[in-house]
Amino acid sequence: MHRVMNPIYVHRNVKSRNIFLDEEFNAKLGNFGMEECHFPEGVETSSGNFYTMRWDRGYIAPELKSSRALITASSDIYAFGVVLLEILSGKPPVSRSKSEKEEEEVLLSTEIKIILQSGIADEKLRGWMDNVLGEKYSFDAAITLANLASACVEDVPSLRPNAGEVVEKLSKLVAELPEGAEEQFSTMSESSCKPLVVKPICD
Repeated sequence: MHRVMNPIYVHRNVKSRNIFLDEEFNAKLGNFGMEECHFPEGVETSSGNFYTMRWDRGYIAPELKSSRALITASSDIYAFGVVLLEILSGKPPVSRSKSEKEEEEVLLSTEIKIILQSGIADEKLRGWMDNVLGEKYSFDAAITLANLASACVEDVPSLRPNAGEVVEKLSKLVAELPEGAEEQFSTMSESSCKPLVVKPICD
């Protein structure tokens, strides 16, 4: 979308709920042009679901909070970085943290920056990782992925990698995985996967 097409195509709605897995666990980005779709009768849409709206806010790049901001390819990269953080942590893009005075929203994009900038990043990252993974992952790969995700969710758009750089780094990471790691991941995924959304019907 960002490199082959001319002019480039910006998805505008990259999020984990719009990424679908086939039987081989290949990811497919979907829900292009959702405004042309409708949901089955009786199914509540996201516009009436506060939790879904709050969930979606976790993918919005900081620059888009201005009414004059333009949606760019960099906005998609920010949202993709949040998806990477979801994969690592097993957490939603936005969660609630109770302080002494009131509940506050905590963004995954903020959490990872705090972790990586701490003096004990390795220790904090281990505790932050999805506990479903147990010890069945390469911690060095997790650090690499966390740093890539953190780069994707930089506040300044020009500091984020482009799609080509993201693909290059992810491809290199996969190539360096120990033998049998992909099969191990597939086994874990099969045991925990379940549908997250009701599929809309498109005209």
